Amino acid sequence: MNRFTTQTPRFFGPDKAALAQLVAALVIGFVVQLLLPEALERWLVFTPALPDALFKPWSYLSYAFLHAGFFHLLNNVIWMFFIGMILEDLIGKKPIYTLFVGGAIAGALMYQGVFQLAISEDAVVVPSMLGASGGVSAIILAAGLFAPRYRVFLFGIWEVELRYIVGAKILFDVLGLSSGSNTGGYLAHFGGMAFALAYITEMKGLWNWPFSGWMDRLSSSKKSKPKRSAKVEINRKENNPKQAEIDAILDKISQSGYDSLTAKEKETLFKASQS
Repeated sequence: MNRFTTQTPRFFGPDKAALAQLVAALVIGFVVQLLLPEALERWLVFTPALPDALFKPWSYLSYAFLHAGFFHLLNNVIWMFFIGMILEDLIGKKPIYTLFVGGAIAGALMYQGVFQLAISEDAVVVPSMLGASGGVSAIILAAGLFAPRYRVFLFGIWEVELRYIVGAKILFDVLGLSSGSNTGGYLAHFGGMAFALAYITEMKGLWNWPFSGWMDRLSSSKKSKPKRSAKVEINRKENNPKQAEIDAILDKISQSGYDSLTAKEKETLFKASQS
C-alpha cells in the first residue's frame, strides 16, 4: 500500500487548528510566489481597475496568499496567529476560515469601490494589492468584538484586554490611511473589519444575515473535531457562569462546532466573554 495515501498531511489534517493551517497556507503561498515568474504573479495579485479585475476573479482571494516580502508575511502571521487562537478556542474552526476568506474578499471589494469612486480619475499607474491583511484584520476585530475583556499578556509582562489591542490597531490603521501611503492595504484592513463586524453581530443574534452559513458550508464539507488549543480562564464574579460550565461549552464546540450550541449555551458563552 502506498504510504502517501494513508498518512494525514502534516499541517492540513482535520485535527489541526484552523490558524495553524492558515499560517501554513500563507507560508506555502509565499514560497511558491518566490518561484513564480513575474508575468504569472501579475495574474494572482489584485488590481482594482475595471474591467481588468473581472478577467481574473480568483484574484479577489489569491492576492491574500502573496506578500511583498518576508517581514510583510511575518507581521500578518504574528497578528493572525496569536489573536486568532484566542478566538478559535471560543468559537471553533469554521468561523475562522469564514472570517479570513470573507475578510480578504471584502478587503479587495473595499479597495476596488474606493478606487472607482475617488482614485481612478487621478491614477496614472493602477497600484496592485497583495497580502493577507484584509483577512487578518477580520479575525482580529472579530476577537475584540466577541471577547473584548479577554486578557492577554503582551511580551509576558503587561496584562491587556483585547479591546485595547484591537482599538490600538484600528487607530494605527486610521493614521496609516490618512498618511496616503499604502492606501490599498489600509482600505483592505477596513474592508476586512467591516466583514467581521457584520459576521460577529449576526452571530450574536443582533440581526439576521440572509445567507448566513454559506461560507461555512463551503469551507468544510465534513465536521471536524479540533482539540482545544488552550484552557480559557474566565474572570468570574458572583453572577457570572462557573468555569466548569464554560469548559463544558468549549468542549462541545470542539466536538460539534459552535452551531451545535443551544440558545442558552450561546447566551452563557457570550455573557462569560463580556465579563
